[in-house]
Amino acid sequence: MNIQLEKHDDLNLTVIIALGKSDYQEKVGKEVKRIQKTANIKGFRLGKAPMGMVQKMYGKGIIADEIQRMASDAMNNYIEENKLDILGYPIASNKVESQIDIDGSEDFSFAFDCGLAPQFELSVSKKDTLEQFDITVTDKEVTDDINYSRKRHGKMLDIEAAEEEDVIYANVDELNEDGTVLDGGLIDKNISFVSSLIEDQNVKKSVLGKKVGDQFNADIKTLLNNNETVISNTLGIAKEGVNDLSSNFSVTVTEIKRRIDAEINEEYYKEVFGDLQIPKNEEEYREKIKANLENYYRNESDLWLDHQIGHLLMGKHGINLPDEFLKRWLITTKENEYTFENIDEKYAEEKSALQRRLVIDKIAAQSDLKSSEAEIREEARIYFLGLYRQYGLNIPMNDAFLDESINKKLAEREFVMQMADRVIYRKAYDAVKELITIKAKKISVEDYFTQVNAHKSAHGE
Repeated sequence: MNIQLEKHDDLNLTVIIALGKSDYQEKVGKEVKRIQKTANIKGFRLGKAPMGMVQKMYGKGIIADEIQRMASDAMNNYIEENKLDILGYPIASNKVESQIDIDGSEDFSFAFDCGLAPQFELSVSKKDTLEQFDITVTDKEVTDDINYSRKRHGKMLDIEAAEEEDVIYANVDELNEDGTVLDGGLIDKNISFVSSLIEDQNVKKSVLGKKVGDQFNADIKTLLNNNETVISNTLGIAKEGVNDLSSNFSVTVTEIKRRIDAEINEEYYKEVFGDLQIPKNEEEYREKIKANLENYYRNESDLWLDHQIGHLLMGKHGINLPDEFLKRWLITTKENEYTFENIDEKYAEEKSALQRRLVIDKIAAQSDLKSSEAEIREEARIYFLGLYRQYGLNIPMNDAFLDESINKKLAEREFVMQMADRVIYRKAYDAVKELITIKAKKISVEDYFTQVNAHKSAHGE
C-alpha cells in the first residue's frame, strides 16, 4: 500500500491510496474459502463446489468490497496518524481520478478530497467594548402589563351594536354585479373581523353600529384590507384564487362579541397566579408585576449581550472555509436536503454556523472548557422548561414529569451532544465576557426596543 498527499492550498488536499495485489490477495483468498464452505451451487453438494468456480463467480465482488474497505480504513488511519483537522468527511475526489478497473487491472488507487479546518488565532481583547443594558421598568410598563393581563383574562360578551374594538362574526355570499348570488361562487362562508382594523374609512363607517341580523354588501377584499394571506385563510381558498373574487359580497352579521377586561379582585389574582402566593392588594400586585418585568428584562439584556458577542466574534474572525469542498460534501452526505440546484442558496447558513462553531471550539480549547454530566442534565432541564412554557405550561423545576422527559431524552446520544454543545456555547460566551470590556448602560424599555429593532433591520434579522 502506498499513500500520497497532494495539497492544493491551505484548505484543500487530496489523499491518494494505491493498493496492489499483495495488499488484498490474502484477505480475498480467505473470503473466497469462507464462501466456498457455504456455497450452494447447482450440480455440487453444499460446500463442495470447486474453488476455481467460486472464485469465478464471487471473486470480483469480493475484491471490490475488500479494496473499498481497505481504502476507507487507510484513509481514516491516515487522518488520525497525521492529526489532520478536517471538516466533514473525505469524499471521492473531483481533482484526481481514482483508478478502479476490476476487470482490467490488479492495481487500484482511490483518491479522496479533504477540506481542512482553517488555522486562526482568537482575536478579542479588552479593547473590544460592548454595552449591557440596564433596562428601567417604570409605572407605564407595569400598567401596560396589567392592562394586557386584564384583557387576556377578560370575558367575551354578546353585544347589540358593533363598536370599533368589537369582533364581528358574519356569514358571506359571493354576488354578481346585479346583486344575485354568483353561480359557482363562495356561498355560506363564515368570517370574522374587527372594525378598528379596517383600513378603508368608508367601509369602517358602514360597519360601525351594525346589529346581529343586519345585512350589507361589501367588497370582501377591501373589508380584509386586500391582504392576500388573510383573505385566503379567512375564506378557505388558495391565494391564487383571491384575484378572481367578485367585488360584491353579501355580508350578514351573525354575532357581535366584546372583550370586557377582568376586574382586579381575588378571583382575578387566583386566575393569574394559580398556586403561587396571591397579592393582598393592588399595590402588592403592582410590586409583583414590576419584579417579574425586571427579571424578564434582565434576562432580555443578557440574551442581547450574547447576541452582540456573537456579532463581535464573527466580525473579528474572517474565517475562510473550503467552500467548494463543503458544498460537494453536503450534497453527497445530505442528498435529501441539498442539491446542485439549491446548494448556493442554502450554503450561506451552513457556512455561518460552521464559522461560529470553529470560533467557539477555539475558545473552548484555549479555556479548556468541558461539559459535565450534571451540566448537561441542567441544560436539558432549561431546554424542557422553555419548551413547555411555549405551550403555556408552567412546570416546577422539581416536577416528576419534567424529570421523566429529561431522562428519556438523555438516553439519546444525539440529544446529549446537543445539550453538551449548549453548555460549551454558554461557557464560551461567558469566557468572552472576561476577555472584553462590558459597559453598563441605563436605558428605557422603549429605547431598548428601538435599538434592538434598528440593529435587526440593519443586519436583516
